[in-house]
Amino acid sequence: MHIALENMKLLIAIAVAEYRERLQEFFSEHKVSFYNEIEMKGMKKLEKQHRLGNWFGQRTMGVDNIAFISFIGDEQADSLLEKLMQCKAEMPQCNINAYVIDVEKGVVQ
Repeated sequence: MHIALENMKLLIAIAVAEYRERLQEFFSEHKVSFYNEIEMKGMKKLEKQHRLGNWFGQRTMGVDNIAFISFIGDEQADSLLEKLMQCKAEMPQCNINAYVIDVEKGVVQ
């Protein structure tokens, strides 16, 4: 299978783990034929510490996240990013971050 890399984009969507099914449905609805899911722990350094120095008062707060990564064409990438921005606008609390990156070179099957 030959893929023209000059028209490929890397779409990365990161959300809290609770949105896994919603993002799976989103990718399915928008005909993303292949993607990877990566479970990860998101860390946020707290500005104001509670009981600093005590083992109970944490300096960072962990969040279970899920990342979706897919290599897709230019038009599909732009369309998906626009729809993810609309979703975030409609539900500001949904905590989805998405990025599109140009693919310069690669080795594919």
